[in-house]
Amino acid sequence: MKHRILESLFSFSKTTSDEAGSPLFLDILKETDYSREQLKSLSALRLKQILHNYAFFDISTIDKFTHRLIRTFAKDLKIPQNFEVVLDMDLLLLEAVERVINKAGEQPEFTKVLLDFALEKIDDDRSWDISYDLLMIGKLIFDENNFSHLKNLEDKDLVDFLSLRDKNNKNIKDNKQQILGLANKILDLLHSNNIEFKHFTGSYFPKFILKISNGELITNFSAAWNQNFETTNPYNKSTPTEIKLIIDKIHPQLSDFFNSIKDTIKKTSFLININRNIIPFALLNAIQKELKNIQLEKDQLSISEFNSLIAKEIKDQPAPYI
Repeated sequence: MKHRILESLFSFSKTTSDEAGSPLFLDILKETDYSREQLKSLSALRLKQILHNYAFFDISTIDKFTHRLIRTFAKDLKIPQNFEVVLDMDLLLLEAVERVINKAGEQPEFTKVLLDFALEKIDDDRSWDISYDLLMIGKLIFDENNFSHLKNLEDKDLVDFLSLRDKNNKNIKDNKQQILGLANKILDLLHSNNIEFKHFTGSYFPKFILKISNGELITNFSAAWNQNFETTNPYNKSTPTEIKLIIDKIHPQLSDFFNSIKDTIKKTSFLININRNIIPFALLNAIQKELKNIQLEKDQLSISEFNSLIAKEIKDQPAPYI
């Protein structure tokens, strides 16, 4: 690379016409405001400066540069001075995943989590073999965008994840009972006022409520009829006048119940989605801890950690230090 840079600068400094210029020379002319003479003169100057200060002429990849920084400041970063750089992330991850799977049978709670994960895969018509999925989950650890989020899990253990799942399950159960109660209140209100399904536009509203009262957790609220339920007349034009008056009277109450149902369903759906991911998160955390243990045992540092280590060290430092 050094040879290519010096060769290009030398070539630029000898270019006497655009026709004689190399493609790179002509590209630089297009991309900058330099004239041919200015670029020629500047190239000669830079070539002279590099040759007179060749010891400081350094070319490296970003990874090599960060590696050198970390190696130099290993003591400040509280890492082993002679750490081994791990380039093969897949091999390191495979060892960590194998350690996690080998815990099956040793720790009852961990064994149950692994079994639950395998059963979830079977329910989704996927292979019960969890190795592949754990490897895919584990790859999230090496993504720099996830470092700060995964760090928040470091002090959590399996019990914390299972406790959260149990708490969510209780809230989900309570919410479903609340939703069911609200749906039945709406149906009772309609029945007590002799209002039939056919009195509502397309029977959409009462049919929707009936499904919910039968235990169906409907999460799609995109239908046109429920977008402005509070402000729109929900009945048909052919509905008898006396029924219209009754619906107008109870409409605010129906709207309150309906809005409560929608809000509670959204909260419940959110909790259900969290619970679907708690087991993968628990396993991800376990893999992350095994990776740390392996690296501590072998004085290893993965190349994916370089940038985060440097960023953490300098983010609160003054400019002169940086």
